Amino acid sequence: MFGLSYQISDEWDIMSAMNNRPPAVLSKSKYLEGLQCPKLLWYEYNRQRDIPGIDAKTQAVFDEGKRVGEWAQKLFPEGIKIERDFDPAKQSKKSLEALKLRKPLFEAGFVYGRAYALADILVPVEDDAWDLIEVKSSTQVKNEHYYDAAFQKYAYEGAGLKIRKCFLMHINNAYLRRGAVEPDKLFAKINIMAEAQEKQAEVAREIEKMVKVIASPEMPDIKVGPQCGTPHECRLEDVCWSFLPDKDHVFILYKAGKFRYELLERGIVNISEIPVEELNEKQTAQVMSHRTGEAHIEEAAVREFLKKINYPVYFLDFETIGPAIPVYDNSRPYQEIPFQYSLEVIEREGAAPKHFGYLAPGTVDPRPEVLRQLKERLCEEGSIVAYSAQFEMKVIKNAAEVYRDFLPWAEVTQKRFVDLLEPFKDFIYYHPDQAGSASLKRVLPAITGSTYEGLSIADGQTAAAEYFRVTFNKDVEEKDRRKVRDDLEKYCDTDTRGMVEVLSALRQSVK
Repeated sequence: MFGLSYQISDEWDIMSAMNNRPPAVLSKSKYLEGLQCPKLLWYEYNRQRDIPGIDAKTQAVFDEGKRVGEWAQKLFPEGIKIERDFDPAKQSKKSLEALKLRKPLFEAGFVYGRAYALADILVPVEDDAWDLIEVKSSTQVKNEHYYDAAFQKYAYEGAGLKIRKCFLMHINNAYLRRGAVEPDKLFAKINIMAEAQEKQAEVAREIEKMVKVIASPEMPDIKVGPQCGTPHECRLEDVCWSFLPDKDHVFILYKAGKFRYELLERGIVNISEIPVEELNEKQTAQVMSHRTGEAHIEEAAVREFLKKINYPVYFLDFETIGPAIPVYDNSRPYQEIPFQYSLEVIEREGAAPKHFGYLAPGTVDPRPEVLRQLKERLCEEGSIVAYSAQFEMKVIKNAAEVYRDFLPWAEVTQKRFVDLLEPFKDFIYYHPDQAGSASLKRVLPAITGSTYEGLSIADGQTAAAEYFRVTFNKDVEEKDRRKVRDDLEKYCDTDTRGMVEVLSALRQSVK
């Protein structure tokens, strides 16, 4: 017989009674947050309004995870989805009733003690047992997934279910779409029962600790550390890191690893305060740049880099989508598909740049048209300049391997690329306003004064998410679609114009 288990005699319940609220339960997501940082967990239950909201990039990740989950459900056509009730006790009662049907269940929720878990998929096996399947949008099993499954197993077995096996179902990135998506080939299923079982005692101990953390009137004193970004970026970063200087803090030190935390322990928070005798050559150059406020320029190395660039010069930037569920034939999960490019062409020294661009109009595979246009516009000689050029090279190569008529051209074109990231990545040129970053978003304003400010779309991840949203969502209003496409044009153009300006600034720095 299945049953719910609520013990109501611990510190958490005393706190709840004092605050006139019902005893809370610890969801799987909160449990995983607690493993990462007890301070974050405390905030979730005691000062949730102070936690920054979910940004557009994170929401796009959640939306992708939801799409992956829905495709996994297609593997069980007789499955029953249990409508979500935000009251765990009510959700559990509905789920317990559904168990009697002995059909696959989606989002069945169960409470045991202080643990509450929703199963992605529960599959009936044998006479009275169930297989638990956790669905992830990743392409491999990660260590955190074992804790995820262990927590669920703990909650379900405590509620009275017999769990035969625990599985992790993830995206098979070797899958190649040809025709309709085939869910049975899109996913890989791994048995992680042994790992989940191994962590059962640990789950019980950690829940007990977390209950005490949440019940405490005092926030845990957790210092900034590696846990702030592992396994996920913490939403409390703006709160916990607020004591640091805006941009000149020790965490921007080049390839410093754990040394940054050692510096913090010693009371060193500003990069300019770091003793240079403890640093390598590149780190020393960076620190000295921050101390003086002047750019570090290795003029001979910059000149050598500039010699690689031959006219006509083509400044190329792609925007791509790489969904977990391939949307085009002959594409794989997470394969980068170019839906937009911007191109600035400077035919000879001193000439004004000419702009060209393309933004795919709809849901038809854009790769053939992108390749056709670029083959025509990149001509046969001159340097192709990109920022982090390996990305643009890979996008062209992968597209040409599908549309093989372009393959000979693509192979020749690869040899013409020059990576504008190179002088900044190698600290040949470093300006303190870069704040430790070699990204174009930091380099451009640091050495030219131009910025991405005022753009509604100002980074590649947002560009991809917005293009996908307005292109593949039939419910989007035409006004919204037009605005997004206009914003995409402005953003991609800013990247290539920015590269023109950065290269010009590099030339001026060694005159």
